[in-house]
Amino acid sequence: MTRRVLFWGRFDHGYSRNRVNIALFRELGWEVDFFDVKVCPKFGDVEAFLRGLWRRPRPDLVWVPVCRQRDILAAVRWAHRRGIKVLFDPMISAWDKKVLEQKKWKAEEPRAIRLHRLEKKMMNAPDFVTWDTSCHVDFCSREFAVPREKMAALFTGTDETVFKPEKREEETGKREEDVFKVLYHGAYLPLHGTEYIVEAARITQDLPIRWDFLGWGAYKAATEAKAAGLKNVRFLEKVPYVDVPKVIRAHDVVLGVFGTTEKASRVIGNKIFEAMGCAKPVINEYCTGYPPEAKDCKAIKFTPPGDAAAIVRAVEEYRADRANMESYDAAAYDFFKKHLSMAVVKKQLAGILAGMGF
Repeated sequence: MTRRVLFWGRFDHGYSRNRVNIALFRELGWEVDFFDVKVCPKFGDVEAFLRGLWRRPRPDLVWVPVCRQRDILAAVRWAHRRGIKVLFDPMISAWDKKVLEQKKWKAEEPRAIRLHRLEKKMMNAPDFVTWDTSCHVDFCSREFAVPREKMAALFTGTDETVFKPEKREEETGKREEDVFKVLYHGAYLPLHGTEYIVEAARITQDLPIRWDFLGWGAYKAATEAKAAGLKNVRFLEKVPYVDVPKVIRAHDVVLGVFGTTEKASRVIGNKIFEAMGCAKPVINEYCTGYPPEAKDCKAIKFTPPGDAAAIVRAVEEYRADRANMESYDAAAYDFFKKHLSMAVVKKQLAGILAGMGF
């Protein structure tokens, strides 16, 4: 019998983690259906009734995707009335973001207390919760008292039809032999610590190292302002999603997350999956959610959070051995295939579903 999963909420179908999870369900033989909430997430179950969701084939599982805390309680009401299990994939905690990461609210403020209380209810409502790393599982268990047996890590993964290795020469044409090219790509968020990358560029102004930024987000203007006047920094024009791998492969090393917030120490950024999927070595602050083998991988260099000098040292270690960069590329892709690939994430998801009785 073919199983059916219903993705529920006002979510971005094109977001990387959602694309990966949708594809994996299909690979596992599930039929995938969607209920896109259009009016009010809080009353999505009412909207589902009015739009005749009950006329569709009954799903075996309701999946509430990334960051859709606003959808989860309505999805649970709708599903549990029908004896259907719900799996929530929040990715982040709104309370964590406002209080610990952005520091917009103090934990003792009434609004922060209310949000914490609400999010605790949201995290405990579904039958199961998946997080991108084991660190977030620990956080949710500690902060929101969700039983550990109701949670598991499900790596972010990446679309391997898009992010895949190619030979350097095919992407870059004539190489700039005297310039070592370093890339940051992704969102400008506090946890990413782009200010430390700019400081690393400032330290290396007189060295043949170029630091490129490709991305978007609330802190982009502030990052550009910090980099004003630096001759070795470029802010690249935005490119279509399918062209991001070309940019990655045109660089020697890709940067990850360097922020000093608690959340920064709990994540493996999308950019790490994408870079290593393109066979590029990386630099990142350490997170215990990485597979243990990461510490022995020559294509991953870990730095302390918020340490520009350490970023420089890691770049210089790669640059000192640039004659062997292809071996680093190979090591990056080998690690990706063994520990971060879609095949790995598929196995994780299959285990989670089996544990839920599917």
